[in-house]
Amino acid sequence: MNILLTGAAGGIGGQLARRLNETHEVVAVDRDTDALARLPDGIETCSIDLADEQVVREALSEMQIETFVSAVGGYELAAIEDCQPTSFEQHLTTNLTAVHTPIHAVLPTIRENSGRIVVVGSVVGSVSLPYHGAYSASKAGLAGYVDCLRRELAPRGVDVSLIEPGPVRTGLNERAVDSLKTFSDSAYSEQYGHFSSYSPTSTDIDTVVERIITAIESDRPRARYRVGRRARWLPRLQLVVPTRLFDRIVRSGLPGGLLYELIDR
Repeated sequence: MNILLTGAAGGIGGQLARRLNETHEVVAVDRDTDALARLPDGIETCSIDLADEQVVREALSEMQIETFVSAVGGYELAAIEDCQPTSFEQHLTTNLTAVHTPIHAVLPTIRENSGRIVVVGSVVGSVSLPYHGAYSASKAGLAGYVDCLRRELAPRGVDVSLIEPGPVRTGLNERAVDSLKTFSDSAYSEQYGHFSSYSPTSTDIDTVVERIITAIESDRPRARYRVGRRARWLPRLQLVVPTRLFDRIVRSGLPGGLLYELIDR
């Protein structure tokens, strides 16, 4: 199978590229040239800005791709009040536009091959977290995008799956903490202080990679794979618990809260 993988320089994307290379032909795409260079020699790599439509189209539109996998993503922590519009826009670019642009370029080939699309999102697209507002908004938008894509392409023989992991220790959450250093005089400084060693986890990279491979190789892939404890029970709990109580539960699961101390100590 010919697979185009974007976000291949990240923690999940890099591990996925290595696994897929064992049995498939993989083209690994990211803007991080150095990280791409560390992938095994058998993997074809391509370093481009996935938000640049013209560059993406020139690089990808002629490829004969059967399966497209997106593992792009990134975010910064901040209360919505502290999130500047430029930062908010960057979240949308990284987590949504950089998914759509390559899909738009390769979709005619995917459709002609009755291929497959797999997109890695996040549980915060289903359950918004305080101080993750821009990230939650972009991932919720991504979930809506994937739902629409799946419904449009199913009659044309293309399967579309969304992977929604809970927190994974890839360095993404840890790097997001750095953005809080710019808000020393914020009204939320006390809450930010609890994030100094933010490194939550509810699953591991290998488990997420296994679910992605299942979505790629299964004869009847599911529309959504929720990976990890929190990814499975938080959306269900949200449906049955009164909103104000659920909000308290979510807040207590953040650093400084009782639930966080119990599940992430």
